[in-house]
Amino acid sequence: MRRLTLTLLACALPLVAAAQEASVRITNRGTRDIQEIYVASAGVNAWGDDRLGSKTLGSGASHLVPLPPGQCVNDIRIVFDGGEAKERRRINTCSQGDLVFP
Repeated sequence: MRRLTLTLLACALPLVAAAQEASVRITNRGTRDIQEIYVASAGVNAWGDDRLGSKTLGSGASHLVPLPPGQCVNDIRIVFDGGEAKERRRINTCSQGDLVFP
């Protein structure tokens, strides 16, 4: 019984680690800097905090946004230098972990 328990734990640990590492990578392929990134669970009516903070994302740069485990369907809002915003709704970030803007 003890061996079975240890085997089950050994099999479950990689799954737990993978669930804790949920994230989406945002890459800027445009010519303008990205000033703000917002990611919210789809259907939530508030964007929450800017995921870039005081940083900006220049052309060609990427930023990894950590997500809560199991939060797979997300709305994403990007704000460029000058204030123009682009949104993508209902993105499955568990299957599509890399997003390119604009």
